[in-house]
Amino acid sequence: MRNVALRILLGGALVALATPARAEPGGPGILPVQVIAVQSEGVDDQAEALTSAIRSRVRAMRGYSLVDSDFALEVLTLGLKCGEVPDEACQAKIGDHIHADRYLWGSVKKSRAPRQVVADLHLWTRGCPSARTQLTFSDNLTAPGDEALKRLVEEAVGKLLETPKPQATPVAAAGPTASPTVEARSPNDNAPRSFDVAEDTSGDGRRTTAWASIGLGGALLGAGIYSVVRLHAIDSDPRVITYRQGFHQSEDICDAANAGTESHVTGAATPAQMQDFCSSATTFQTLQWVFFGVGAVSAGAGIFLLATDKGQNKETAKLRVLPSVGPTSGRVDVTYSF
Repeated sequence: MRNVALRILLGGALVALATPARAEPGGPGILPVQVIAVQSEGVDDQAEALTSAIRSRVRAMRGYSLVDSDFALEVLTLGLKCGEVPDEACQAKIGDHIHADRYLWGSVKKSRAPRQVVADLHLWTRGCPSARTQLTFSDNLTAPGDEALKRLVEEAVGKLLETPKPQATPVAAAGPTASPTVEARSPNDNAPRSFDVAEDTSGDGRRTTAWASIGLGGALLGAGIYSVVRLHAIDSDPRVITYRQGFHQSEDICDAANAGTESHVTGAATPAQMQDFCSSATTFQTLQWVFFGVGAVSAGAGIFLLATDKGQNKETAKLRVLPSVGPTSGRVDVTYSF
């Protein structure tokens, strides 16, 4: 692991000589937050990018002030004789040592899914239970300015840090909030005023929206398939087939019907009937592409919401929707692997 050996060698000295970190200028109701460098388990570039992205997000958050510090989790746990994953007592020691009332810490490692890494992020606040969340992202996100990484970090940090509210207007919790594993706090006394939500639950309606979007997409794809079936029914109607036999293969029978040309083949549709057939065929042909297009977008959006939901086990579960359209038929294959 890059730089770990050097950090361990310097760990005792850094812990012994550490000075209080400085918070950026703030005002009334502005809460200082330290961000300890995310610990890497074989994914150094991703850990460094994640640390920088978290610090940038905290710096931009309203109601919080990023503390100027450069502590590393492995150095602190080594110097304070804590376990590899600090428990509550060790987290309190770290808070005392770095002179922090609240700080973010975490680790990142390779996921069981190929080319994915999973980060475990925590918020420690003096006098309050710890908050925790997870995020999984592609291992090619190694730049802190990557938009995809910034969006993931914004959501994850938003779950851990709530925008402080004025102390004069405390709000009592009436039920689950929109974020998993969130502890709401008043700005000055840091006492919990809300609730804890189990980490694997999603209270923000994200999954509900995702499944509704997938359901709508499925319905639209079904309507597209119905349009394909109706087109096939028109094309295979005996009257249409017989009418077509009265013209050269290169001729457009709909143009001929609109011109009032008879087929002169027994059993063929009349030009007026063919005009109705052609009109219906044109309508269903247009609808099939509209339904397939909008349905695919809707289903894709729902699948994306599920795939990026932190409460989903993305390492093991995958949902795939594959629409297939041919000139006379169509189908949708839906597979779920686990």
